[in-house]
Amino acid sequence: MAASKITFRSRKLTAATWWRGLQKTFSRQGDTLELLLPRGWPERRGAIHWRLREGAGAAPHGQVTELNQIPGVSNMTRVLVWTPPSDSLLTRVTLPTRSRARIQQALPYALEDQLVGEPDQLHFSYTILDDGSLAVAVTAKERMQAWVTHLTEAGLRPTGFCPALLALPLEAGTWSVAFHGNDIWVRTGVASGFTSATGGGAAPALLELCLREAQDKPSAPSGLTIIHPPASFVQNAWTHQLKIPMNIQKQDFWAGYHGSAPALNLLQGGFAPSRQIQEMLPGLRPAAVMLGIWLVGSLGFNTWEWWSLKNSHETLQSEMTRVFRSTFPDAQVVQNPALQMQRLLGDLQGKSGKAGRADALPLLGSIAPVVQAHPQIKLRGIQYGESRLTIDFTLPDFQVMDAIKSAFMAHGMQVEVVGANSTPSGIDGRLRLSHPGRTGT
Repeated sequence: MAASKITFRSRKLTAATWWRGLQKTFSRQGDTLELLLPRGWPERRGAIHWRLREGAGAAPHGQVTELNQIPGVSNMTRVLVWTPPSDSLLTRVTLPTRSRARIQQALPYALEDQLVGEPDQLHFSYTILDDGSLAVAVTAKERMQAWVTHLTEAGLRPTGFCPALLALPLEAGTWSVAFHGNDIWVRTGVASGFTSATGGGAAPALLELCLREAQDKPSAPSGLTIIHPPASFVQNAWTHQLKIPMNIQKQDFWAGYHGSAPALNLLQGGFAPSRQIQEMLPGLRPAAVMLGIWLVGSLGFNTWEWWSLKNSHETLQSEMTRVFRSTFPDAQVVQNPALQMQRLLGDLQGKSGKAGRADALPLLGSIAPVVQAHPQIKLRGIQYGESRLTIDFTLPDFQVMDAIKSAFMAHGMQVEVVGANSTPSGIDGRLRLSHPGRTGT
């Protein structure tokens, strides 16, 4: 692939330019870059197939030998990697637990007879099938680390690794067979399959053997889907050899895959992309931006409202101080003009000789009608102080006490129950009575 010369030209970042860039960034979140790695990569260089799916339209695709040669890839692009099928063992097992930690501990022992190599050098990935069994992929940790390292160094952060034969279409009751180089890939289930070398013009012996073994099982295939066979493929010879109906699909499986989630993701455990956060981030970015805009707007509005209320408070405080000083020019210190004016007005009213509502006699005159209307009240004492009357009394019961309290309130008085104790003779209580304002103004 010819390298393209790219030149950069500085320009002023206007609001319109920023908005267009933001829209472009959001639009790229739905893009998915699919990579099909060759066998032995990255130690052995080979053709890396790529396809950039950008919605429902045609997907740009091609082959490169280096990852940095793939055009049109941004940091916002999701990356799904199809790994060489021969690098992962696909098998199936049933375990009596659903604990993720216990499954990871039990898999090496449950698959011991099928493993080649030390269990601590192998990476186990699994998915739970509908029947409760586990579909398991076993891959060398060294191979997984090599894939992840080279992709990361190229600026790509995959959210999915999956053996490539699971990209083959899966139709109920059939197996899918695809030709890839000198190999044949066979998908037999949701997360199962195998690979085999091509058998020249005949069907591979391994495929014939697996079909015979599956004949007596409920999952036995009723046909084969042959995907994009080469020119050397002879359908009549295969049908005669395998004795099973075949359907030819001319479209390559690579073009037919529609970007759904892989059946079995190898990025689990220690290879999980930051515990799947990378996979969630693209979908969360719009919400995060909107939340940031809302927070900035809310902070700005609250700041403006606080500043406005602060100015109003200071204006009203200054106006009250001005009125207070104009009314009482001899006052030396003004701390709370409203409270100070209330007290000074009360003092002036008391010096004038004119009785106010909060004075003792007016308060006694206010409670007299209630006392006269309720002969059950036995007054034990009356005190006056701070423009309030405190009366001690004895009543037959609490119902009478509630009635008296309501009667005082009906006469426009504020009533505070200071205490009420039950005694053999009735209720000994104390009420504190005052007029609203207490200044007589």
